[in-house]
Amino acid sequence: MHESDALPMLSAMAQPTRLKVLAMLARAGGAGMASGEIADAIGIPRHLMSSHLAVLSRANAVVARKTGRAVVYSLNGDRLSELGRYIDSLVLPIEGADSPGANERA
Repeated sequence: MHESDALPMLSAMAQPTRLKVLAMLARAGGAGMASGEIADAIGIPRHLMSSHLAVLSRANAVVARKTGRAVVYSLNGDRLSELGRYIDSLVLPIEGADSPGANERA
């Protein structure tokens, strides 16, 4: 994953309601949840939930599928895993420098 792919996802996730949505979808697994069901569980109006889900969809953090009249959302696990690996690639080189005794070995 490149920075240009990571930034929209990180930006979309930098909001409390959207983080709650991602946590709920993670617990729901592959079955996902309907947008109205998510809105009711979080306690926000459905039109606001639609806006949050649109942001997450544009960032490729969630995927939507139409089931009858409902739109069911689930995590885009592949993209979120890529984001995790990208973040690890930023953090892992730093860990060695900050570990106890790193200055003593230098």
